[in-house]
Amino acid sequence: MAGIEPTPADHHHHGPSGTAAKLALTMLALGVVFGDIGTSPLYAIKESMSAHHGMPRDPSTVLGVLSLFFWSLTIVITTKYAWLVLQADNRGEGGIFSLLSLLPEQGKGMKSLPLPLFVMGLLGASLLYAEGVITPSLSVLSAVEGLEVISPDLTMFVIPATCVIMVALFSIQRFGTAVLGSWLGPVMLAWFTVMALLGIRGIMLEPSVLGAINPVHAIDLARHHPHECFVALGSVMLCITGGEALYADLGHFGRFPIRAAWYGLVMPSLLLNYFGQGAMYLQDMTIEQPFFRLAPSWGLIPLVIFATLATCIASQSILTGLFSLTHQAVQLGLMPRLRILQTGDHQGHIFVPLLNLVMMIVCLLLVLIFRRSMALADAYGLSVSMLMLMTTILFTVYKSRTGWGPIRCGLFLIVLGSVDLVFLGANLLKIPTGGWLTLTIAAGMLTLMWTWHRGRQVLSFRFNKQVLSFDALLNSIDAHPVPRVQGTAIFLTPSDDGVPPTLLHHLKHNKVLHQNVAIMSIRTAPVPRVPEDEQVQVTELRDGFFRVRCQHGYNQSVDVPRLTKLAAQLGLESREGSTTYYLGRTILTPRGNSELAGWQKRLFCTMSQVGANNPLHFSIPPGRMVELGIQIDL
Repeated sequence: MAGIEPTPADHHHHGPSGTAAKLALTMLALGVVFGDIGTSPLYAIKESMSAHHGMPRDPSTVLGVLSLFFWSLTIVITTKYAWLVLQADNRGEGGIFSLLSLLPEQGKGMKSLPLPLFVMGLLGASLLYAEGVITPSLSVLSAVEGLEVISPDLTMFVIPATCVIMVALFSIQRFGTAVLGSWLGPVMLAWFTVMALLGIRGIMLEPSVLGAINPVHAIDLARHHPHECFVALGSVMLCITGGEALYADLGHFGRFPIRAAWYGLVMPSLLLNYFGQGAMYLQDMTIEQPFFRLAPSWGLIPLVIFATLATCIASQSILTGLFSLTHQAVQLGLMPRLRILQTGDHQGHIFVPLLNLVMMIVCLLLVLIFRRSMALADAYGLSVSMLMLMTTILFTVYKSRTGWGPIRCGLFLIVLGSVDLVFLGANLLKIPTGGWLTLTIAAGMLTLMWTWHRGRQVLSFRFNKQVLSFDALLNSIDAHPVPRVQGTAIFLTPSDDGVPPTLLHHLKHNKVLHQNVAIMSIRTAPVPRVPEDEQVQVTELRDGFFRVRCQHGYNQSVDVPRLTKLAAQLGLESREGSTTYYLGRTILTPRGNSELAGWQKRLFCTMSQVGANNPLHFSIPPGRMVELGIQIDL
């Protein structure tokens, strides 16, 4: 098959080209890409000014914290992500798996990478799951806590209302993003506009707050309160959480719409609001909810409702991203073949029922256990800081192989890596008070993905030991002919060569072969999408035997009947009504002598039962499929 080259994101379109299309994508990006970072003002300043950091609440502290916010957004989001990291696209796609798949040599999968880089990619994906579980709980709880500003008597309703909203949010996921439709963008446009106006209102009350743009205030804060400032950086980090979404959603929108939305609206709105909240502190150092204090008294109730809606949209965006990440992990062989449902015409509209259920349970538990957004904020940030450091390292490796010299790579790694390390160090201090939760979730996901990856390697080795060569099979059939019946049989196999055990089992038990027999192997290419004319290769052997090699991108679903039609156009004798598909149902036992640890064998066997040869994964109609059991001892 032809080689597959990455193409620039700006050449990758999901709709009509032109200015109108880019403006439409920019509007959509507001709802999908910037939901998370756009709701950070609800809790970021409040948490950074918290008394438990030990810094005095005075004007110099307020200006110092605001200066840290301004320069964090400028360096990490504006410079690193929006300007530089968006350049690293794989056929227009972004995200940790896309970045990882850019690193191997052409034609090789990312599993050929050096072990440290491969594990770093798995850990990055694991951290996204940890962040994705904590974000909905934190953001919705922060918004609903606005009830306390309206009236202290409403405090008792915060937890129940948050739980009801969370259950509703997860319940509508099965209907897909189409339920929310195209109003996500306009709602978030209104949200950013309101935030900007509220910020301007605060700044007009205390214009001196704009002096925080001067980095001297941040430097003075660090000089006079070094320990307290370092601890507070763990909370300052909250203003840039969600920044990785700029890169993760690159494939849906392209570089121009994401950059236009960030530079044109999102960043100015965030900075205005943060500075407005700082002005409220300069007016009254005792306030506890600076975001909601920006609003006039008549606007409090609408603002709480609006903030809750915005956090639901942010959570929706995160869930959609995790569904896509899970789909990629399944296609790359890093997770079992979970049940994944298509909820719309667009390839990104998918729903993973098991993941949705587990996340809903975990999010509800987090709300019930932590009960306050400030308590939950300690669990947040660590995953983001670790992920951002890994992105910096992987991006440096990528640029070192695509044109950057050692000096540019070194400068990028030293400057941006140092910033990431400082944030990571500050967040490591939060491990006893909540960061342990992030590490536990990420470690659990990393263990699952690594176990599945290693188990599949061992399984492939055991499977290949049972594979018979085609020449041996054909010679055996020549010596001992078997009856042939009308129709076509397609045997799916993970191996590119030899005869799959399913065919041998079929021959042993049924003692008959179809007139046409195709051995179909399917591999995931290290690109998001493979063009249709490169997806199938057919080799005719002899005596009605065919070898069909298929490939698809890690963002594409596997549709075996469609691949069969493509193969028929290339010479495979196959008619839809007379084709039968044979799958091997692998029955695993942990009784073998492989190098896997005992607990890994048991875990892999359990995981394999979750997605054991899910026929829905291959889109094969149940009435045209035959499963044959194969036992393998790990």
